[in-house]
Amino acid sequence: MNQFKHAWNFAFNNWQYFLILAAPVMAVEIATASLISPMQNVTQPEDLMTFINDNGTAIGTIGILGMLLSISFIGGLFVSYNAKEEGIDIEPLSALLAGFKKFFPILGAYLLASIAIFFSAFLLILPAFYIAGRLSLFSPLIMLENKSITESLQLSWEKTDEHGGILFGLTLLFFSITMLAASVVQSLLDPGIAQYILLGLVEYIIVIPWGYVYFSLYRSFKTQ
Repeated sequence: MNQFKHAWNFAFNNWQYFLILAAPVMAVEIATASLISPMQNVTQPEDLMTFINDNGTAIGTIGILGMLLSISFIGGLFVSYNAKEEGIDIEPLSALLAGFKKFFPILGAYLLASIAIFFSAFLLILPAFYIAGRLSLFSPLIMLENKSITESLQLSWEKTDEHGGILFGLTLLFFSITMLAASVVQSLLDPGIAQYILLGLVEYIIVIPWGYVYFSLYRSFKTQ
């Protein structure tokens, strides 16, 4: 549990920096949720088609922007962790730009990891968390060591061999906290801009220490 506590302390001590880092992604996610929320009230296929025809361009544009920012954020997050630990001064937008420059490797590794997690979930739910934990180091390996898509996934799997149980537990714990917090927000607030903003804040309040747990493990390998 020391990793868990240390991750939250790190996130708390650097919350202003990571709020700025996550702000562009959160803004796009909130805009996306607001844009597609009327679809929840659509019950007829013809009404759904009308909505898509009227809003298709906006949905497509914001979807592409959201994907670009989300993948850039994954890379920028680990660049930021490393900068904070090494005492390197880097602006949040510069970290996002560094993630954007590695967009395709990060996207490729993310998609392959997601496919592995998806298919493992067919066996049982729990193996998916184990696979997710074992493949969690692909981002720092790509961003900080310039590894390729397949190299990053292979090395992540190899390096985490002795830590699978801990990673499984921490991944499941953070996922459970995320789902519980989101359920509380959704139960307290009706769908709308206030709910979307609060859900976005909750998501990234948890994502920052969650990702730092994986970075800490990666860093421990580098110092051995």
